[in-house]
Amino acid sequence: MRHKGYKARTLIGINGPVTVRRARFRCAKTQAFEYPLDAVLDLPPQEVTVSVARRALRLSTHMSFETVQEELVYQHEVRLSDAVLDRVMQTTGQVAEQDRHREAEVLKTLPEGVVREEQALTKPSIARPRRLYVSVDGAMYPTRYRKEENGQQRIVYQEMKCATVFWQEGTNQWHKRVLSSRAAVDEFGLSVWELAVSCGLVQADEVIFISDGGTWCDTIAKGYFHDATRILDWYHLVEHIWATAHVLYPDEAEANRWVSRCKDELMETSGIGLLRFLQRSRNARVADASSAGLKGLDDLMGYLEPRRAITDYVEYKAKGYAIGSGMMESTCKQLVGARLKGSGRQWSETGAVAMAAVPRIEASDPVADTASCAPADCAAPSGTRATCSPT
Repeated sequence: MRHKGYKARTLIGINGPVTVRRARFRCAKTQAFEYPLDAVLDLPPQEVTVSVARRALRLSTHMSFETVQEELVYQHEVRLSDAVLDRVMQTTGQVAEQDRHREAEVLKTLPEGVVREEQALTKPSIARPRRLYVSVDGAMYPTRYRKEENGQQRIVYQEMKCATVFWQEGTNQWHKRVLSSRAAVDEFGLSVWELAVSCGLVQADEVIFISDGGTWCDTIAKGYFHDATRILDWYHLVEHIWATAHVLYPDEAEANRWVSRCKDELMETSGIGLLRFLQRSRNARVADASSAGLKGLDDLMGYLEPRRAITDYVEYKAKGYAIGSGMMESTCKQLVGARLKGSGRQWSETGAVAMAAVPRIEASDPVADTASCAPADCAAPSGTRATCSPT
């Protein structure tokens, strides 16, 4: 290594630019330049300090990049270009996703049962609630890819898998931890299980798994939460009921009355009672109903019948269970809707995964362990450790 003078590097900080003058060396073999002081000071690969990175990450969870830039100028007189802000987000999100994948790969090598649980329990415990809820769902987002359809190039949409683990403290306070990925179902399910373990899955008296009737959701429930109480999301089922109502009744008022009757049947007699009501409705309409109306009823009964065992809403309400995935819907909006959707937004595979991972770092409950904050450190110097602040 030969000394080749000095080169300054400037980082964007909350209190103004931070400039570091570093000795530069060139490797005689590779001809590449080396800056030993970068390693000594643990300088980040990007252009911002930890303080700026933390504020940008938190703001980006709730607003667009343009608004983040305006807020940073207004609050701290810090100006970040589109390129710098994008690199901070991408770096942070990619590290978070790499951490998730690495942990899942470790768990895959271990046999299911006590050994795998012990490995998952090595992570700091977040909570130990008496009743724990787990919910999964998917959210579509636009990509940069195209497919030809009817002679035109159409945008390809892909699904981001999302999950939330939530619980209640006392009578009002709810907490949640969230996860998102484009990983295969088995790997994502294992990551959701690991998150649930850190939130008290093993110690909880009751575990409730809420989801829609999707195939991959069912795979995760049966593969990793087979001892949990399954609940078909109430609101998702009601959406199916509304779809049938609009086929049966063009008049909105009549459709609304029919939906109300179906919801009453669900609340009073659960899914099996609704199936009986639908069958009676079908029998009464065989003679004069349109083929579309009969098909609508058949489709609804075909959807409900194989899921009848997870629609016992009478028992769920008696036990005080949450029966809807409102927490899951808000998670999808926070992880995907607020960041990946919007006019003109289109994403590569790695870009979408990284961007969805950024909000999940901050969207998780403030009772966060150090590991959940580690990705933010990769976008800033380690001289000041990044930490999660209460929302």
